Amino acid sequence: MDGQIRAVRAALTEWFEVRAPREKKLLLVGGVLVALALVYNVLWEPAYDGRAQIVAKLPLLEAQLADVQLQIDEARRLKAAAAVRPPAGIALREALGASLAQAGVAKAQLTVLGKGVQVDAKAVSFAVWMAWLDQVRREQHVRVINAHASAEAKQGQATVSATLQPAADQ
Repeated sequence: MDGQIRAVRAALTEWFEVRAPREKKLLLVGGVLVALALVYNVLWEPAYDGRAQIVAKLPLLEAQLADVQLQIDEARRLKAAAAVRPPAGIALREALGASLAQAGVAKAQLTVLGKGVQVDAKAVSFAVWMAWLDQVRREQHVRVINAHASAEAKQGQATVSATLQPAADQ
């Protein structure tokens, strides 16, 4: 292989040496121009154009990254929410009973209906009842299947009834 390279180099040198001085100068200048054109077209221009494209796309890519990060956070939140198993049946009745006592609704009747619980109470502050329903919906992961409230003689008081089930039971 080395011998072939030497033979080609010798043939080119011999070919170049027989040229006139003006022709040699013209060939050298042309060679330099071709080399510069190759460097520009193969190395410089693609890198410069690629940089310009990256700079132009950067805001879009940053927005996509922010969107992906939001989706990752949402997926983590949903995964954590899905991992929560709400109590059912007797465990739900006990959790709701403790929550009602904490909310100040002491005389409520709780009846287990399958996985759900029926809650009945008389002379309860309607505002307290609604706040309690919202709280247990979020904290105990239950959903209201049906609810009924009727006004008492005393203003702001109501007789209430609701059936609650674990939110996972759809």
